[in-house]
Amino acid sequence: MCISSTVSYSAAAVLVATGFYAVQQARRLPPAYWLLATVPLFFGIQQAFEGRVWQMLDAGEGESAVPFALGFHFFSHFLWLWWFPLCSYVVERGRFRKRLFLGIAIFGGLAGGLVFFTLLFNADWMSVEVEQHSIVYRASPPFRGPFSIGIPPSALYALIVLVPLLFSSQRQIRIFGALIAASTVPASLAWGFAFVSVWCFFAAVLSLYLVYMIRRLAEEQGVAG
Repeated sequence: MCISSTVSYSAAAVLVATGFYAVQQARRLPPAYWLLATVPLFFGIQQAFEGRVWQMLDAGEGESAVPFALGFHFFSHFLWLWWFPLCSYVVERGRFRKRLFLGIAIFGGLAGGLVFFTLLFNADWMSVEVEQHSIVYRASPPFRGPFSIGIPPSALYALIVLVPLLFSSQRQIRIFGALIAASTVPASLAWGFAFVSVWCFFAAVLSLYLVYMIRRLAEEQGVAG
């Protein structure tokens, strides 16, 4: 995200600590909520990777930053594309929504896997640099295929992540989805050149809402019990 490694590491520390707390609280809930509880924790690990990217770039070691950039991309370009749909799937009760969310999770996993593992085995295609106090990740394959999906990749990415959240029958999950959707506006308008890094940072911070949600549900479960 913007500014420095300090920001990324600070966010990572908060997210990992609160993520462990959410996981602990989720043990009082049905297993369907356990996946959601891990989201802040995973975002914390992702931000730690980006903190290391910042350190490498500050030291003038752009090539050494690539392995840590790939660690960041494991989450941004692979995990989130199927984890969020899967989280919505496991808590969903409606048959149509469950099938839809499962289909999106499978598609997201396949599409994300294709992108991430292509980068993983061709790390020299990736470059990382700082632009206007933000990290910009670029992938430059040596060829361009004729295949076109007819929709901007960023729009497809947003649909895969947001549709299962926004159309969940669970009100708390819809709220989280609305927060994530709202964060795309400033991320794209003000930091469009570094959208991946900035939007992931916003989403990471907003995932703290899930900690609140899990705690509240756990408390209600305790009262009900």
